[in-house]
Amino acid sequence: MNDKASVMDGRPTGRVEADLRDAATGPRPEAADAAVDDALRFWQQMSLAAAPAGTPEPRRIDVPAELRGALALLETSAEGSLHGGPSVPSAGALYPYETYVVTNGPGGPRVFSVDVTRRGCRLLHEGEQVAGALARGGLALPSPDAFLVLIAVRPWMSIRKYDDRGYLYAQLDAAHLGTHLLCLAARGHRRAQWLTRAATGPLGALLRLDEHHVVPHSVLLVADRTGSGQPSVSGWTCADWRGIPPVPRVRNGSEARCWRGLLPRLQSPPALPATPRPRPLLAPERDGEPRPPGSRRDGEPHRPASDALADLAPRRRSAKDFGDAELPLPRLREALSALGTPLATDLPASPGFGATLVARRVTGLAPGAYPVLGDGRIGAEPTGTTHASADDIVRICMGQEQLRHTCAAVVLHARHQDIFRHGMRGVDEALLRSGALAHLVYLGATATGTAVTTIGGFDAGRWHSLAGLADEDEVLYVAMLGTPGTSTVKIDRLQPAHAHGQR
Repeated sequence: MNDKASVMDGRPTGRVEADLRDAATGPRPEAADAAVDDALRFWQQMSLAAAPAGTPEPRRIDVPAELRGALALLETSAEGSLHGGPSVPSAGALYPYETYVVTNGPGGPRVFSVDVTRRGCRLLHEGEQVAGALARGGLALPSPDAFLVLIAVRPWMSIRKYDDRGYLYAQLDAAHLGTHLLCLAARGHRRAQWLTRAATGPLGALLRLDEHHVVPHSVLLVADRTGSGQPSVSGWTCADWRGIPPVPRVRNGSEARCWRGLLPRLQSPPALPATPRPRPLLAPERDGEPRPPGSRRDGEPHRPASDALADLAPRRRSAKDFGDAELPLPRLREALSALGTPLATDLPASPGFGATLVARRVTGLAPGAYPVLGDGRIGAEPTGTTHASADDIVRICMGQEQLRHTCAAVVLHARHQDIFRHGMRGVDEALLRSGALAHLVYLGATATGTAVTTIGGFDAGRWHSLAGLADEDEVLYVAMLGTPGTSTVKIDRLQPAHAHGQR
């Protein structure tokens, strides 16, 4: 008899089960029998089952030439990261996204799943079924030198850890990723567009994302690469996974329970095709019409160009703490100027969306709340003068002691009507805009040597008061800025969740 437990059929056998069975024999108290039965049931629930004999194995194939551009982009997205994944800010979630790539090479349209950490990709579908899914969603088939990147969100990854608040973190993280990829793609391609309102349902149905508890988020269209020659993607592997049965999921595990609770709230983006065009994501200036992109008045800080933003991406880090020193106003202004960067998206105008600077310890700027204008400039007059002590900052940031010496905060907010009139779709769009703008704050701060971190766990009511917002406004996201502290920089997702009791 083999003494090692076997899990091929999904239940333990051998010595472990025999010991449990023997322990249950003989005259024993009823409570002891129940404990043994419960232990056996739990052991069985922990067991895994390998694919049965005869299951098709994926076939290794060469990395298709038309996929190389997308892999090079995703590979670049991980530069500067010490843990192998895309170097993007974390809103607290644990890698709540997946990436898929659609190509249109000599063999016709294909869709691949891509794992940047493992440097591997899987061919999932090709041919008419891919073309049909794109057509039903109103997505144009990419040209032979172009590709689509589908970002899909796994909200249960953070919901099961952070409860319902985890949905917000997952959406913000996906928005950070999309902005990160858009900035990188714009550097090496003449055409890089973020289709945030694309009808991705048919493509998601083809990929059976709902069966894997995954939600389509948005699509990036990348085309017309500059430079000559094929991108180098050595070390990547590719396998043909068509016809390979999916790994069965636990019927009533924490993932499934989170998904069932989320399903009634999920809404697809509207099938409203819009041509993406570069424009800032903040509302226009309050003192008149927005100025043309790229123009600036005398004395205004220089806004980083798109190429400069891409160069800053690998250096971006979330600060672990802030130093006990004031932040110079010129440095703050230059960091915030990145908020006026035009991004090529199809997001509609949102006049109710805004950003407010809460200044605490800024040299040359009186403490208070100041509107941040559409081009990233700080308003001349404060809209609020409520002061927040260091203890106040720690308290309204849910006990995050490392934020005590924060010099300033950018509070992103929107009107209730603009967020909720479209149901959860409006919430998703507001969070997408918030995450994209927060990412620009990260890059602007990186350019000036300003310490920065974003927080999703906070007392929204207290930030509402500090920012001097109207009753109709809702706080969405907060970016904290200051001088660098003495601790080492935080590497995304490796720190405890301070705002959730170290969970």
